Amino acid sequence: MIALTHISPIDSLRARLQGDAFTSGDLEFAPASQAWNLSFHQAPAVVVMAEDALDVREAVRFARSQGLGIGVMATGHGTSAPADGGVLINTSRMTGVSVDPVARTARVEAGAKWSHVLPAIAPHGLAGLLGSTSDVGVVGFTMGGGIGWLGRKFGFQAATVREAEVVTADGELIHASAEENQDLFWGLGGGGGNFGIVTALTFGLFPLTHVYGGNLFYPVEQAPEVLELYARWAPMLPEEMSTGVAFLNLPPLPMVPEPLRGKSVIAIRAVFSGAVPEAGALHMHAWHVMGAPIMDTFGVMPYTAMDAISMDPTDPMPGIQYSEMIRELSPATIAALVETEGVGSGSPLIMLELRQLGGAYARTGSSLSAMGTGEAGYILNAVGAIFAPGLDEAIKAHLATLAEALTPAVTGESYLNFLEADYATADRVRASYSAEDWDRLVALKDRYDPQNLFRFNRNIAPSR
Repeated sequence: MIALTHISPIDSLRARLQGDAFTSGDLEFAPASQAWNLSFHQAPAVVVMAEDALDVREAVRFARSQGLGIGVMATGHGTSAPADGGVLINTSRMTGVSVDPVARTARVEAGAKWSHVLPAIAPHGLAGLLGSTSDVGVVGFTMGGGIGWLGRKFGFQAATVREAEVVTADGELIHASAEENQDLFWGLGGGGGNFGIVTALTFGLFPLTHVYGGNLFYPVEQAPEVLELYARWAPMLPEEMSTGVAFLNLPPLPMVPEPLRGKSVIAIRAVFSGAVPEAGALHMHAWHVMGAPIMDTFGVMPYTAMDAISMDPTDPMPGIQYSEMIRELSPATIAALVETEGVGSGSPLIMLELRQLGGAYARTGSSLSAMGTGEAGYILNAVGAIFAPGLDEAIKAHLATLAEALTPAVTGESYLNFLEADYATADRVRASYSAEDWDRLVALKDRYDPQNLFRFNRNIAPSR
């Protein structure tokens, strides 16, 4: 008699994959499940390193057959809920990019970063609506809305999507567009991955090669005057000008320019994306009254160099992020910011930035907005880097003080992509949408993922 060999479910999965599947006993498991934010820890039952859409489909079918929830990670930026005990699908190997310069579109696979996209589109004189850094994944960024330095003129990155290839909760690979599966297509444009796993996106590009932008860095002692001038200046600007103001506590590291190294500063940052980049300089004249800054980096730059505006770190680090939507920069709000982040505050944050909204962000039309109703004038994003043991508690305590101080100024709404870890609560996720859109999103969840298979995310739970 021939003995039958039992094949475990995980071995059966491995046999069907082009990529790999790791469990906790494998050396590759820890790096495959580690997010970019090193303070975010997760313990999935299985990590699937997908090579293509078919691998994603097999991973979803495996999770469904085993009764396991699913999480998705490409770059690990913007993590929200750990895939503990579930299946984590890591798409970082799926980095394909193709460009149609005539149609002005790009198609990207699930793990492609903006750093993969920029070299492919720039030779054609085209630009996409990337965020603060090209180090983040395009698909995850887009599914949460996608805001950046070109958004006041062009809007959310999600609104540029033409077509998506999606693996649904039942393990089918389908297409969604304005002509096919229209309801799913609408929900993908800001629904945060709640309805399926996007394995590829096709999105529109814009004719743009250069912008005018940079930072003016002032001593933090000048924060009251800088904020007061900014509050008057920003609302007068055209939509081609996207601006922000940031408190920065810069570490004494070689990567920081010497004039700023180890200093606390307040920075005015902006990007002008008009037809004549040099014209952006005209909008900076108001800042001459402030006197000479510590450092002025403004000038015409290639679109592909915009990472220099926000100066986001590229190496993984442990940190805590907190965000609020701010109605306006009133005198009371300015006073609260100066008290919590200015001279003598002892702020443990590495950055607190207010980014100007309005313009195309407030004109979403029939598209989904992952930023509430659009009544906020600014979005606040605060980041604390955990450089030493115990600093996380100090950061959380400071953020609680900040939240209390800003209570009169906030709209109560959220921006989906900026909700991380403990701050990605069910109430905060719901506050990213209008009441009407929320009801429509829940109905979509009921239709496409009634078992909430895709739950390790900024979750929209089904109604039953």
